[in-house]
Amino acid sequence: MPVLTPFLRLLVLALTFAVLLGCALQPQILPVTPQMDLSGAAARGAGRTIAISVVDGRGNNVVGYRDPADTNSVITTAPELTRVVQREVEQAYTRLGFRVVPQGETADIALTVKIAELGYTRQAGRVVNNINTGATIEATSEMNGKSVTGTYKDAQGKEMVWKPNLADNAEVMNRHLGAALSRMAADPRLTE
Repeated sequence: MPVLTPFLRLLVLALTFAVLLGCALQPQILPVTPQMDLSGAAARGAGRTIAISVVDGRGNNVVGYRDPADTNSVITTAPELTRVVQREVEQAYTRLGFRVVPQGETADIALTVKIAELGYTRQAGRVVNNINTGATIEATSEMNGKSVTGTYKDAQGKEMVWKPNLADNAEVMNRHLGAALSRMAADPRLTE
């Protein structure tokens, strides 16, 4: 059996450390880019005014962990989450024929959109990982002295061999968020 020189031992140790470091999961900050699909929503604004407020109702910005046993594998949302969702929702209601006014101004409808959940859970198997993701939006509208509420969800479960990278996780979470917001915009109860 060949004897490793101190240099070769050091080289093997360094390569082993590099491989292990490359396998370690790093935190992910998801860019927020939801796209709302209004194909299922009727244009019903007819110029009525709407004031929209978006709030993050989650206790913190953690979406989940790529590896539940590794706190370094945390997935969080970017700080601009509510600002981006606010802009997207305002644009959607404008396309539906409403005139968006700033919060605090008198409006025909006051709509509060709460991001109730953005979730990512992983159950590891020997070969396959079961990954469940989803988004939940809760909305409350005030109009003509009455209040209407609704809850809108989108979720999926998926089996994967590899842990998804940042681009994969961002794509699926933005798809969920966009779909839940689209269901909200399509609900005529919030504006009629």
